[in-house]
Amino acid sequence: MSAPVLPTRPKIDDTYGAAFIGMLFATMLYGLTTLQTYFYFVYYPQDGMENKFLVSLVWFLDTIQTVLVSESMYHYLVTNYANPPALAIGHWSLFVSIAVNVTVSFCVQCFFTVRIFRLSPHKVRWWLSSFIALIVLSHFCIGIRTVIFLLIEKEMKRLPEIKLTSATPFATLSVLADTLIALALCILLHGSRTGFRHTNKLVTMLMIYAINRCLLTSFVELAAVIVFVISPGTLWFLGIEFVIGKLYANSLLATLNSRNALGASSGTMQSVPLSGIEFQQGTGGDISQRSIVLNISNSDSQKAGAIDGTDILTSKNETGNFLVEQAQTSIIIFHPLHPPDLVEVPLVVP
Repeated sequence: MSAPVLPTRPKIDDTYGAAFIGMLFATMLYGLTTLQTYFYFVYYPQDGMENKFLVSLVWFLDTIQTVLVSESMYHYLVTNYANPPALAIGHWSLFVSIAVNVTVSFCVQCFFTVRIFRLSPHKVRWWLSSFIALIVLSHFCIGIRTVIFLLIEKEMKRLPEIKLTSATPFATLSVLADTLIALALCILLHGSRTGFRHTNKLVTMLMIYAINRCLLTSFVELAAVIVFVISPGTLWFLGIEFVIGKLYANSLLATLNSRNALGASSGTMQSVPLSGIEFQQGTGGDISQRSIVLNISNSDSQKAGAIDGTDILTSKNETGNFLVEQAQTSIIIFHPLHPPDLVEVPLVVP
């Protein structure tokens, strides 16, 4: 009696095996996202509602993406175990997870674009931020269009068809947007350098942060599209895509959570409440000579304030002067300390 013929088992090492490995790394990064979100709400409870809403939204979207990726892997590797025909059909959760990833990157890039708008001089503010916003919006639209195409077609064998029409433009716009954001931030921060060592050190650190964020996300995005172009029949690119959104989320949270550390590195930090800030008009009515008067007291030293959604911090340097800075990104200016607890700082209006 001959042995029964067993059905041929499909080889999925380079397809759903690769996607499963990407899911494992994405899940680990989701833990880091959750930890950073917790740290943000613990250490920055007095941030504006704008930042709190953005952090909450990014964490929520990252959670949804993690659930969707897990659901898709369960569908292919557990529910449809030993069911090869099901592996050829794209599950909705797989494609929607890509849309959520695109939305996370869009939110983070919009955050940095708004910061560039607020920091830029009035002469270039609108055209610079509008150009970057156009690139970011184009990246988002191409990503959503690709997801809609995949949801309609469903067949995984149709993936190579989007190589030139969607995948390459999508990655190109992503890298271009990140590069423009990092370049604009570095130029604006470099223009904020002063003659004070601690201030220059802080500006240099912020520039390094901006460049590293750009390099990380751009490198991973390029890796995904290169793998897709070289091996369109595998799903290694999908495993990389699972991670990209979480890199964007963590880059945003790292930027927000690094403010205390950056402030400490530039000197002894004190936070100033809005109630202690007054605006005075300079001589001649010149708006560029307005001053912020900061009344610093021990009772207010642990409070935080914000102007137009940007945190205002002061730090005393080695020369006895106080620095007023926008903790998110940029430096404003120095002024000698007035006795006994009064600091008058010229407010430079671009």
